[in-house]
Amino acid sequence: MKKALVVVVSYFAAIALQSQPLGEWPQWQRDAARTGRTAASVAPPFRARWFWLGPNLTLRNYASNPAWTDDLESREGYSFPVPSPYTVTIAKGVEPVVAAGRVFVGTQEGGVYGIALHDGTTLWSYDMGDAVISTACADAKQVLFADVYGDIVALDAATGQLRWSFTADRTIVTAPLLLSEQNRVFLASHGGTVYCFEWLTGELLWSVQLPAPVQGQLAATSARLFVPAENLFVYTLSVQDGALLAQEQVVGQSFRLTHPVVFGGKLWVTTCQMPMVGSEYIMDDLLAASQTLEEEEALIRAYLRGQTNFNYASRDWQHIFALDTATLDTAYLIANGPVEGVGYPLAGVGITHNDLVVTWFRTRFPTLTRDGPAFGTNFPIDIAAIDPQTGNRIRIDNGRFSYMWPGPEADNLYIFTSGGEYLWLRQFFRGTQVIHLPTSEHRLVMANIREDDGGSFSADVVLYQTEANRPAYAQTPLEGKAAAVIVSNMVLLSQVGGILAIEHRQD
Repeated sequence: MKKALVVVVSYFAAIALQSQPLGEWPQWQRDAARTGRTAASVAPPFRARWFWLGPNLTLRNYASNPAWTDDLESREGYSFPVPSPYTVTIAKGVEPVVAAGRVFVGTQEGGVYGIALHDGTTLWSYDMGDAVISTACADAKQVLFADVYGDIVALDAATGQLRWSFTADRTIVTAPLLLSEQNRVFLASHGGTVYCFEWLTGELLWSVQLPAPVQGQLAATSARLFVPAENLFVYTLSVQDGALLAQEQVVGQSFRLTHPVVFGGKLWVTTCQMPMVGSEYIMDDLLAASQTLEEEEALIRAYLRGQTNFNYASRDWQHIFALDTATLDTAYLIANGPVEGVGYPLAGVGITHNDLVVTWFRTRFPTLTRDGPAFGTNFPIDIAAIDPQTGNRIRIDNGRFSYMWPGPEADNLYIFTSGGEYLWLRQFFRGTQVIHLPTSEHRLVMANIREDDGGSFSADVVLYQTEANRPAYAQTPLEGKAAAVIVSNMVLLSQVGGILAIEHRQD
């Protein structure tokens, strides 16, 4: 195992750390159920607060604090003063995690870091030696990282000093799952091994060998651990001793880049759909033939069973499943046809402030996003909820569209998180958006580049004016989808070259 490199906690940074509200986002999608939901709410408009660009540089916006000196005020013709190339590379599927006023993140260069939430100061660094491409988990006492060779380290959250370590049998790309109440942490490898450790000591409590690799995410209740494996079986293991409680095979090609969600007595599972060069214009003939929402849903279900004459009808397009958390049985087929493509699956469902399970639907009958065609289809792609009793669609209808811009695309959809009444939408190509669900009011929060891909993206926070102004990457980042992380009065967005903190802007 590798050595600790730096411990740099100044007196003033420590005082600031203690005085801040302690918002928490301790693991992937915030909790063991992977709901991605918090009561913390950050309202528009927005501005950049700080931009962490590796252990030796954090830009801090003078508009947020008069003692800071960096210009992070986005405007036409301006790019953030970021050196090229970036010095670190964050895999695109990595979320920063937050516990007790500290932010934790690992990089493809093998460095892992503790960062002050208040101002982006690097508190400590630790050298894993090999790439970290999964999200950490943490509490006030310690943080855990895993690298691509299966090395696992638990570090002191305040100092970065090694507390315990373990080497798994194979590569780990799945985020660890922390059950704080049970004092247990779970990991799974490409070797198909699921590990359960005592959180504070690292004692291996049990391990289970599954018949296939694990590269999607885990989810859990207090008693059950849900593990999607690459044989397309979902396994339920006992949190207590790893005993197999249930198993169920679903349809799909992989769990890569997807995450299950536990909510309302259901395990909401998403899979990659059939391999194809995108899903553009797939199912458009079906939508054109639908005269009502009810007819559209009936035709989509027949399409997903391969029972219609519409082009490419096949059960292989099934990709969202509602499994009973006790038995893994499913009572219905969710009428959701192909919406995503070009190698990307739908990441998973989102959970809203008012307990809706939402996802993307290609449809002729939208109510929330836009009423015009999305890129890659002659019809809209809408956000709607899934009825947990029937699998039918529950539309979010406030009598107006959000007219989100950029709109949904058949090859580039967004991952969800919720902060209060706001639904956050995030992807690396188009940036970050937010919709206020009770009113459908929309805001383009952040865009990487203002003039890009033939369009102009006038977000509240724009990092670079053109592609030529963006720094070169230190490494090619691993693909993935990482959601917006909402904590207290800030939202954290992982960028390829660092962590961007944004906040509400007082006009």
